[in-house]
Amino acid sequence: MTEDMLQDERLEEILSLLKSNQTVKIIDLAERFSVTRETIRRDLYELESRGQARKVHGGAVIQKAGFEPPYAARNDSNVNEKEAIAEKAAELVEDGDSLFIDLGTTTLMFARHLKKRTGLKVITNSVLLAMELVDHPSAKVILCGGELRAGEYSLSGSVAARNMEAFYADKAFIGVGGLTVESGITDYHVEEAEIRRLMIDRAKETVALADASKFGVIAFAKIADLQLIDTIVTDNGADPDMVRKLRDTGVQVMLV
Repeated sequence: MTEDMLQDERLEEILSLLKSNQTVKIIDLAERFSVTRETIRRDLYELESRGQARKVHGGAVIQKAGFEPPYAARNDSNVNEKEAIAEKAAELVEDGDSLFIDLGTTTLMFARHLKKRTGLKVITNSVLLAMELVDHPSAKVILCGGELRAGEYSLSGSVAARNMEAFYADKAFIGVGGLTVESGITDYHVEEAEIRRLMIDRAKETVALADASKFGVIAFAKIADLQLIDTIVTDNGADPDMVRKLRDTGVQVMLV
């Protein structure tokens, strides 16, 4: 293998090694792929940004289901893909819609594409998202309240859940920590997962926004089976076999 080997191919094989061995060493990977150690370091940092591995001294270990990548790392990863997903998802919103919008880096980008829609009613558990829409010329924005999580600026807990139960919406747009055909939609924070479930239960239609790095990942907390998701908007880097399986379950998959 050469330095010119596509990074995606290396990442796929490194991830396979991690799943088999739980850990990998930079020196071994550099020899295996005939690339520099710096190239491998970049690969491992990329896997870490996707939430699939954790970089440690001299190598990496498999990412545990309960470990959530830091917001800053998530915010800086796959930016172009997330932007394309957000723009496409915004096309599913009509004037006058009532919306549940979940917290997340992709849903925040999605909110920025709603400025041209009129008469929206938005219920959210994301302080950042509410701030993004507060100057919308015709949208009514409702924060669900609850316990504020540092770093994420998200609201959850019993207060948030009680307040969320007071509303119904036309559509729910939710973020995704992990997505598999067998486990459905998963995420990392237990109380935030409960808020997502309420959004799904109380919306007529649910749209999940997930870049390709979320495919094949199982996070700590179950959100919903795929039968409860109407549409998944993702990028064309998503695994084709998994896209086919998702469509076979009846989920509409939109590729950008």
